[in-house]
Amino acid sequence: MQLNSKIKCLKKNSKSFYWASNLLNKNKINEISELYCVLRELDDVADNSDNEKEIFEELLAYIRKENQNLNVRFEAHENFFKSIKSSQEKKENFLNFLDGLIYDQQDHLEVKNNSELIEYCYRVAGTVGIMMCPILEVSNKDAYKYAADLGIAMQLTNISRDVYEDACNNRRYLPSSSCNEIKPEEIREIFNDKKCESYKEIKKSIESILNIADDYYEKAKKGYSYMPLRSRICISVAANIYREIGNDIKRNKCHWSSKRYFIPMYRKLFITLKTFFNELIRI
Repeated sequence: MQLNSKIKCLKKNSKSFYWASNLLNKNKINEISELYCVLRELDDVADNSDNEKEIFEELLAYIRKENQNLNVRFEAHENFFKSIKSSQEKKENFLNFLDGLIYDQQDHLEVKNNSELIEYCYRVAGTVGIMMCPILEVSNKDAYKYAADLGIAMQLTNISRDVYEDACNNRRYLPSSSCNEIKPEEIREIFNDKKCESYKEIKKSIESILNIADDYYEKAKKGYSYMPLRSRICISVAANIYREIGNDIKRNKCHWSSKRYFIPMYRKLFITLKTFFNELIRI
């Protein structure tokens, strides 16, 4: 099957979730890819070296119907944004997501404590979990908090994996309270010095965040029962593959560097088969 551009975007930028999405039917894959493509484009704008705060504030005004003109940059997604504007629930959730991207526009970002970190993770990832619910045929609103928990868990995994990469963008999501207020520039300087005390502080902070992520992965499992079988298996596979990244970091004693952790294909296959079997025996 030839992949459309949005599915290609998902496959290129989120290999773990693309792998898991193949357990769904074609229509759901297309819907997930469209959502991912839009949010990914916004995230890429947030990660530009130029401060893009004004663009996000314009988009906020458009969603709130304070401004009738959509920035030409996003015209290809006009139908998506119209859908967001048409629903108060969608609008509130999406505005939270945009607030997280605006938070990212600080010239020098240093998270202060765990509460600020979790709030950030909710905005940029917990909201995405909630946006996924209708696509996965989750109609019970009680499930939404668990979807947000899974988004938070995955974002915490990302942060633990991307310490050096984030520091290169003058961002340090590791809370000051757990890493002795180490600056992003210092992280860039010491990333290969495993004997340095600051390097060890970062390791401790990563371990702390991964433990918090594990708590959120466990809480998220309570929401799986709200999903149809295929959706549940898909999300379970994605969650288990992502969680395995954190497990690998722990197995490596939370050592970090400029290299990214990733799960090779043969292990994704093993996790998928194991998850599939575990979900079937629960029926």
